[in-house]
Amino acid sequence: MQTTLLFTAFLMVTLTTTHAQTVLKQEKNTFINPAGLFNAARNGFSHIGVVPASTEVVFISGQWASDATGKLVADDFETQVRQTLKNLKTALSAAGVSTRHVVKQTIYIADYTPDKKRILMKVAATEWGAEVFPTSVIVPLPVLATAPGSLIEIESLATR
Repeated sequence: MQTTLLFTAFLMVTLTTTHAQTVLKQEKNTFINPAGLFNAARNGFSHIGVVPASTEVVFISGQWASDATGKLVADDFETQVRQTLKNLKTALSAAGVSTRHVVKQTIYIADYTPDKKRILMKVAATEWGAEVFPTSVIVPLPVLATAPGSLIEIESLATR
């Protein structure tokens, strides 16, 4: 069964489900959540991302909750997540892409707790701005090297 959903005038997502496997296409990339693996979408990511061979890859360095001067914007985790996503979107835009082009992200969280993951998922659900979440991993660390007090850093790989 194949269902095509038009979410915006610019974003086409195709959802194909066969034998409980979900295949999502966004832009040129394909995301797969195979049968036999847990529901990754419920946790804010996809298990597999496939990029066409002729696609240009854009690497975005780790973004964190800094203002334009490099100063940490806040001490609390939720505000840092929002600023980090804002900075990530700024970097993606400068490369001519957006969150809907991200295929892989690595999320570093200092002093990780399950509550921080819940906050990240809540904020990402409203701020990410793409219908499909990329492949992803969260790496818990005692501290981040970005700045004293920094609690989150996200690096991304996008395509155009």
